Amino acid sequence: MAARVCPDCLHVVTVGRVLAYSNDLACPNCAKPIEISLLSRYLSVFAGLIAAVAVWWAASKHYANDSWALAWVLPIVFSYFALSIVAPIVLALTADLQLRSIETSSVQREVAAPSHHATH
Repeated sequence: MAARVCPDCLHVVTVGRVLAYSNDLACPNCAKPIEISLLSRYLSVFAGLIAAVAVWWAASKHYANDSWALAWVLPIVFSYFALSIVAPIVLALTADLQLRSIETSSVQREVAAPSHHATH
């Protein structure tokens, strides 16, 4: 199936909607609850981690002989930025959508609602 297509009505879901509402996604055409498949999520995180390691390695090589006080932290900061940029881009390109099960949506709604105790 193509990336970002509702499995029920075959309507294309926009990239912005997939990235903004990745945990609480609904099809804009048929309003069915959908979710991003675990394979797409794992693929995007794995690609982000590979990019982060590559950037960390290159930055570590660049700042290895630098005597500046913060030279040791810059590779970590740059690798964090690489992970933060690459993972959403890969998720936007490879987001395979599937229908969300009823159990999954009800569990997420219960966790999000605060519980009130009689003692408070």
